[in-house]
Amino acid sequence: MRKESTSEAPQNDKNKGIGIVILVEDKDRIEPSEDAKALSTETGFPIVTQAAVTRATSPKKGAKRDKRTTTTPFLSADALWQLVYTAEGLSLRLSNEPSWGDIRVDFASAALNYRKLHGGGRNEAIAKAIGIKGKTSLSVIDCTAGMGNDSFVMASVGAEVTMLERSPVIAALLEDALKRAQDIPELAERLSLVKSDAYDYIAKHTSGAEKALADVIYLDPMFPHKKKSALVKKEMRAFQQLLGADMDSTELLELALKHAGSRVVVKRPSYAEPIALQSGRKPDTEITSKKHRFDVYIQH
Repeated sequence: MRKESTSEAPQNDKNKGIGIVILVEDKDRIEPSEDAKALSTETGFPIVTQAAVTRATSPKKGAKRDKRTTTTPFLSADALWQLVYTAEGLSLRLSNEPSWGDIRVDFASAALNYRKLHGGGRNEAIAKAIGIKGKTSLSVIDCTAGMGNDSFVMASVGAEVTMLERSPVIAALLEDALKRAQDIPELAERLSLVKSDAYDYIAKHTSGAEKALADVIYLDPMFPHKKKSALVKKEMRAFQQLLGADMDSTELLELALKHAGSRVVVKRPSYAEPIALQSGRKPDTEITSKKHRFDVYIQH
């Protein structure tokens, strides 16, 4: 069975106080939901509930003034980042980019299901990169889960994937998506989430251990885009504003190479050089797709 999502370390205080609030968008709800309360307790982000403002009802022309009042609900939040509980699931909003709309992880989305059905299955570049072909099972640690798209594809082709995510904001989106995906058997059985920094997780779980942590360790570091472009997905632009680029990718790759059973896979933009390692080691092979390249390090 799928493991419950867990948190392996206290969330870093630097993620607090950066203008993130939790909203509850439910006109019929008076108190915040239990999920919102739990998330607020875990992350330290405050909950902003719907408030009401009272105003006088404007009388019709010539009519006697109506002294009754009406209430208009509003969300008293001016934070830059907003985690919002909506009818569709937990969403992230960037208040100064209203045209972007909500950012939400949805493992049952039409786009992901289309990719699952028509994306090539085990012939997809990522499936080839992790070496799933011909294997009955394969354990993968996705060190940089993000929106979970790559984890979804790897689980869809048969891998058992542990998603690691250190950002409490993104981890909250992933956790909510997993709850909503419980009736998708192959995902519920193969996807799990651990709220942890990947370096800390690997170091903790390999201390004194002789056995490899997983068959495959997968990395997709946040990479600064060359220029702002509409072609860059809104999710990536939002995450770059929220989190910045991953500056510890070299150290993480070095550690992953010590503890992967069969291979380490690093996803890179097609134009980017492989991550430079102090040892001088280069990828043993690479597999390319239209926009990305997967650098594969085979464990000998």
